[in-house]
Amino acid sequence: MWNRAERALRAAFRAGVPLDLHGTGVVRAEVIAELLLAGPPPRPGRTARVDLAGARITGRLDLTGARVDPPLRLRGCVFEEPLVLDHAELGSVNLDECELPGIDAESLRVRRFFGMRGATVHGAGWFHHARVGGAFDLTGTRFGGAVDLQRAVVEGDAKVGHGAAYAAGLRLNGARIAGDLNVAQATFRAPERGGPALSASGVTVGGGVWGHELEADGMVMMIGLRATAAIVLQRAVLRHPGDYALLLIEAQTAMLTLRLAPSSAGIVSLRDARAGRLVDDPAGWPQECRVELAGLAYDRISRRSGDTVEWTARQRLDWMARHDTVFSPGPYDQLAAALRRDGREEESREVLRVRERLRHRAMGRLGAVWGAVQDVTIGFGYRPARALLWLVAVLGAGTAWFGWSGPLHPVKPGEAPTWDPLLYTLDLLVPLVDLGHERAWDPVGPDKVVAVLIMALGWILATTVIAGVGRALRR
Repeated sequence: MWNRAERALRAAFRAGVPLDLHGTGVVRAEVIAELLLAGPPPRPGRTARVDLAGARITGRLDLTGARVDPPLRLRGCVFEEPLVLDHAELGSVNLDECELPGIDAESLRVRRFFGMRGATVHGAGWFHHARVGGAFDLTGTRFGGAVDLQRAVVEGDAKVGHGAAYAAGLRLNGARIAGDLNVAQATFRAPERGGPALSASGVTVGGGVWGHELEADGMVMMIGLRATAAIVLQRAVLRHPGDYALLLIEAQTAMLTLRLAPSSAGIVSLRDARAGRLVDDPAGWPQECRVELAGLAYDRISRRSGDTVEWTARQRLDWMARHDTVFSPGPYDQLAAALRRDGREEESREVLRVRERLRHRAMGRLGAVWGAVQDVTIGFGYRPARALLWLVAVLGAGTAWFGWSGPLHPVKPGEAPTWDPLLYTLDLLVPLVDLGHERAWDPVGPDKVVAVLIMALGWILATTVIAGVGRALRR
């Protein structure tokens, strides 16, 4: 026998109208299943549907393999047992503000929309390999167990944030989302048995991944994630001290915004990630976060429209120096190229100088000494004006020396030009230029040592000046 609430639901089903029991009615799960699968025909001009609110649903509502086109709306209902939708094909589902022990929906097919907003699920949510023809919305829902959306396909937006909480993690690996993936203002906790708090590796997103004010206690894995528009982690709190807090290895997007909250802690890995634009904040980077930059590629470094102060190359270099445990030239090459694209040529050269300085230090003591000499004298070739000053200084010192020690012995007596210490030093100093003085005089002893030193310095300094002029002409 059907009770009063069940008879009212049957009438509402036939009329295609909603029924709100205001928390006072009890409906057996088998009655809902019977209406959906073989219910009475609707009234003329009406579309049959289950649209129930405020009911306590007893028993297990099991729609495994069901084929149902009318919308299923169970709003604000309390389920005594888990909801089972495995391999079902439904028109649309609305479970807003419901309370459930759990939900099993493996390989569920929903033609239009799946919504479970503001609900409470005491156990797990299993949506493995589900497919939704429209949006998938878990906004504000709290899960006591793990939530699995791996290999799911969502033809609209996937909204799993804005107050949603995942006490044992959310897994999205291999999912394909045509619209946006919204995890903003969601809370994620790693499972007690181990594993990431949020796992979205290999996910393909047609829009953007929006993670404003996301909070995660445990690892956030986004390895190989591809988002057409953007990946945004603005004011996100990532906590996994002593281990990886964020893995964006091989991720790809048009814009990567990475501005973590000061309380974040752990390692952020951007190895081999690719972004068209990078938006970050080296000056405000969390003290307890270390970053891995090897292999990171980007075209431009941008700032947000609300930023009033632009970062400097020196700030970014200091930030990189704090985190580079093993020297790698790639991050410095990327930064220099991005600065050059923005017309910041002077800062680009400074970055390359720092790169060379660190590279020589990594070679050991001898390399560090040789690097220091190049840095001071010619700025590793990125300070051609300094090399020109050294040329003038060497020319003056050589002229003074040979003016004091000369004239030298002529190679062919009677055929040598008039002795001129300036022209002789200049002939030694400038490579590939013959003024007729170098070959005419034969230095010996200390004069020969000075002559060889001037020739060596001439090759080094002149080459640096020519290279610097060439770069200037190319600019």
